[in-house]
Amino acid sequence: MKKPFYESRTLQYTCHIWRHPNYPKHLHKHMELAYVADGRLNVTINQENRVLASGDCALIYPNQIHAYASTGDIEFMLIIADMDFMDDFFDEFNYYEMETPFFKKEQLTPYGQQALNLLLKSAGETDVPFTTGKGLLMVLLSDIFYSIPIHRRKQHTELNLTEKILLYINENIRFQLSAKALAKEFGISAYYLSHLFSRELKMSFPSYVAHQRLNLACDLLCSTNRSITDIAYDVGFTSMRTFLRYFKNQYGCTPTEWRNRYEKSSV
Repeated sequence: MKKPFYESRTLQYTCHIWRHPNYPKHLHKHMELAYVADGRLNVTINQENRVLASGDCALIYPNQIHAYASTGDIEFMLIIADMDFMDDFFDEFNYYEMETPFFKKEQLTPYGQQALNLLLKSAGETDVPFTTGKGLLMVLLSDIFYSIPIHRRKQHTELNLTEKILLYINENIRFQLSAKALAKEFGISAYYLSHLFSRELKMSFPSYVAHQRLNLACDLLCSTNRSITDIAYDVGFTSMRTFLRYFKNQYGCTPTEWRNRYEKSSV
């Protein structure tokens, strides 16, 4: 059985076009590169919030809390890459940081801009060779770290409690997760855990877990031909009825309709 996104992947990176991205605050061990080709998108990375418009980009480092919110259909390219895939940029991701995670396409050299254009084109195609995608991403990252100011981190900082909890959820999303069991795992009360989610993520623990599972389901819907039933159970839902109800409430359509829309937009 294929494991969902945050546990392991058969692909080391994905490059997709999203039309209505709405993801609450979350983090993971992967790098994300976001590019708004058309429309407007509210993006939060750590404590910094920006409204991105056409031509705007963001680079999210591993273990940075981030969120996306859109009010209508947009053209948004999201690249997610395993850090094992990024060996050439180990120092940049581990010992340096950008002055700001947000930048404009026009700040890149012509090489970086062209690589970004080609990645956007590839995001709508299904037969792009793996080596092509990797090569384009390497060119883009090289240009980003050349063109956008970075500075050495003052010191390595340990993950705080919220970050540790979110990573634990990501790594165990396929399994049953309860506030009581999670609180026990981290040596805190269930009440404090609930307060933590309400204060820092602005949503309840069950809502956060369901939203993360839906995100994984969407990733599998557009990157595999797996059945809807397999996907529902693979991402941690215990019944199809619950999965379909949550999915329709979140996206306003069924998983089949969502997959069909994605396939049509990729043609």
